[in-house]
Amino acid sequence: MMTRLAAGHVLAGGLLLLAQLGGGSHFNSAVAVDDIERSVTRPVPQVPATSVERSLDAWVPDRSVPDPVRGGAFVVPGHWERRLSDGEYYVPPSTACNSATGECATAPAGVRPPPSMRTPYDTDMPS
Repeated sequence: MMTRLAAGHVLAGGLLLLAQLGGGSHFNSAVAVDDIERSVTRPVPQVPATSVERSLDAWVPDRSVPDPVRGGAFVVPGHWERRLSDGEYYVPPSTACNSATGECATAPAGVRPPPSMRTPYDTDMPS
């Protein structure tokens, strides 16, 4: 009986020593490696897409407006226009010079159709 008791104490002491030295099962280290692998390979969280608002301002590049009265064309410099709605733009006052005569004219500010829909006769320049 004493031998069994001594053997039990030795076994319990050995297990206690093994636990203190960190000699646990290999299962725990495999779980830790799996946890690390999952944390490294999981997808990166994505930021939701931001909504893009259409700018109220539109750039109108340089253009030439024919001058049927004096010949040549008025060269209208590039400028920004403010979009009021899908069919109208606020155009600031602009000064343009005739390429043939050198005469300059100033068009007043006002509401006009979109730049892509303007005809040469829907001009910014007085005739």
